[in-house]
Amino acid sequence: MRLAIALALTLAACAPAWKNGPHDQLFQYEQPRALMKAPPEREISDWWDYAHQIMFRPLGRALSPGTYAAVVVGGRDARDVNDLGQVPDSGWFENRIGRRTYTADQAFTGAAAGQGLAPGPLSVISGKIDGVSAGFIVRDAADQIWYLKLDHPAFPELATSAEVISSRLLWLAGYHVPAMLAVDLEPSRFWLDPRAKTKDKYGRKIQLTQDRLDELLANTNPDLNGRVRVLISRQPPGEVLGPFDFAGRRSDDPNDTIDHEHRRSLRGLWLFSAWLNNTDTRQNNSLDMFRRVEGDRGLIDHYLIDFGDSFGSAGLGEKAQVEGWAYLLDWATIMRNILSLGIGEPVYATTKRSAFRTVGLFDAKQFDPDGWKAEIPNPAFDQRTDEDLFWAGSILARIQPDHIRAAVSAGHYEEEGAAAYIIEVLLGRRKKMLEYAFGHFLELDRPRMDGSKLTLDDLRVLGQLPTAGAVSYVVTWTRTRAGDVEVGRGKVESETPALVIDLGPALAAAKARAGFAEDPFVTVSMTRYGESKMDVHLRVNGDRATPIAIDR
Repeated sequence: MRLAIALALTLAACAPAWKNGPHDQLFQYEQPRALMKAPPEREISDWWDYAHQIMFRPLGRALSPGTYAAVVVGGRDARDVNDLGQVPDSGWFENRIGRRTYTADQAFTGAAAGQGLAPGPLSVISGKIDGVSAGFIVRDAADQIWYLKLDHPAFPELATSAEVISSRLLWLAGYHVPAMLAVDLEPSRFWLDPRAKTKDKYGRKIQLTQDRLDELLANTNPDLNGRVRVLISRQPPGEVLGPFDFAGRRSDDPNDTIDHEHRRSLRGLWLFSAWLNNTDTRQNNSLDMFRRVEGDRGLIDHYLIDFGDSFGSAGLGEKAQVEGWAYLLDWATIMRNILSLGIGEPVYATTKRSAFRTVGLFDAKQFDPDGWKAEIPNPAFDQRTDEDLFWAGSILARIQPDHIRAAVSAGHYEEEGAAAYIIEVLLGRRKKMLEYAFGHFLELDRPRMDGSKLTLDDLRVLGQLPTAGAVSYVVTWTRTRAGDVEVGRGKVESETPALVIDLGPALAAAKARAGFAEDPFVTVSMTRYGESKMDVHLRVNGDRATPIAIDR
C-alpha cells in the first residue's frame, strides 16, 4: 500500500502542473472570507505619492539588478490568473464582456443602469470651492450621496464627457467603477445644508456659506434654459475606506493575498489607460469600499474613480502635447535630451489639436502604444508582461464599434461633430493597441468544447483586424512518463469570430490507446503560418473533454 502511494506521488510530481487541477471551469471563483468589521479609513498624502512614484521608486528600480534581468528573461508572471490565462471574478475585477455578450444599450448605461438623481431638492453637504476644479457633494431626496463635478468654464463638456464615456468602457471591460452620468441641472435645486463644510487653501475645514456656494455656481456656463452641466457620480455601496495602492497589500484584508503589482487585472489596466489616454491612473484615483453582507461582517470592493484626465482632457483644461508621451518627471527623456543635445523634434511635437473645443488634443494618427506613459509611473504598469497585455487585448477586441458608439453617446456632446470624432479616434487607437497586444501570440482565446468540437474566439476577427490565414493543428495524447503520441492533425480556416476544430477522430484514436484511462489528457498545438504557437490542454472524461490549461 505504501509503495502504491509513493508511486502515485512520484507520478504526480512528474506531471505538468496543469494535470493536477483544478479542472472545473474557465472562470474559477474563490469564495472570499468576510471581515468581522470595517477596517479604518486610509488616508494618503498626494504629494508623497507623487514624490515616491516620480523620484524615489524610479531611483530604486534603476539601481536594482532585477530591473535589468526582467528585460532579458521577462517579468514575473501575474498571480491572479488560472491555468487558462483568465482572471477570476473578485473584489478587483468582474468578467463582463470577456465572458458573455453585452448589448449596445448596456454599454450606454454601464454601471449607471437604473441610477439617477431622485426628483426634488439636492442638499449640498460638502464642497470644494477654491481653484478651478470645483465640485461638491449632495444628498438627494432618496438619501443617496452623489459627487458632483463641474467643467472648467473655458472648456465645457471636456472633462465631464470624457469621464462618463471612460467609465462606461472600463465597466464593460470588467472594472468596478461608480455610476456616472452627465446631466443638466437647474441651480435652484441646490440648497445648503447648515452643517456643510469646505476647505480653505491650507486644507483646513471651514463652514461652507451660501455666498461661497453661489460664487461656485456663478462660475459656470449655463445653457439657454439656465441649466448647468454637471457630472454626477454615485457613492458606491458601503463605507469609504480610502484609496488602494498599486503595490503591496492591505494587511487588514484577509482576501488581499496577492501583491497588487502582480495582479493581471491591474497590470492590464495599462492597456485601457493608454487606449483612453487616461494619464492620471494613480492610487488617489482609486477607492476601497467596505460592503456589509451580514451584520457587521463585510467585504472590500476595489473601485477605479476619476477619469477626468481621459481623451484630450487634463481635468482643468486641455492636455499638452507631451501628456501621454512622458512622465511628469521623466528621467529617461531628460537623459536622452542631454545626450542628444536637444537635437531632433519629438514625435509628440507634431500632434495637432482637434477642431473641437470639447475634445482637445486626442488623436490616433500619432498614437504609439509602445511609448505611451501616464503622468506618473505606476507600480503595476511597470510590472506588465506580454501575457498581461494579451489578456487585456482579448477583452478590448470584444468591445465592438457599436459598444463604443453607445458609450460615446452617453457623454452627451452638444458640439456638432465632437462625438463622431471621439468614436473615430477610439477605433483608430483600438486597432493599434490590438496589433500591439497580439504581436507575440496566436490570436485565439477562450477554448470551450461542444461535444467533440473545440471552439476558440478568433480575436483578429473580433477586433476587425486583417485575417492572418489558416490555423494548423496537431493533436497529441500527452503522457506523464513517456513520449507524447500524435493522434491527429489538420488545418482549419474561418473568417468568423469562432474558430472550430473537430477533434472527434483524434479523441477516438486517443481513447483506443492502451493506458489512456490512466492518463486521459490530450494537447492541441496550433500555429498560424508556422509562427506563433499555442497549446490547449484537454482532460477527457468519457464522452466529455474539458479545456484545463493554455500555454502560449
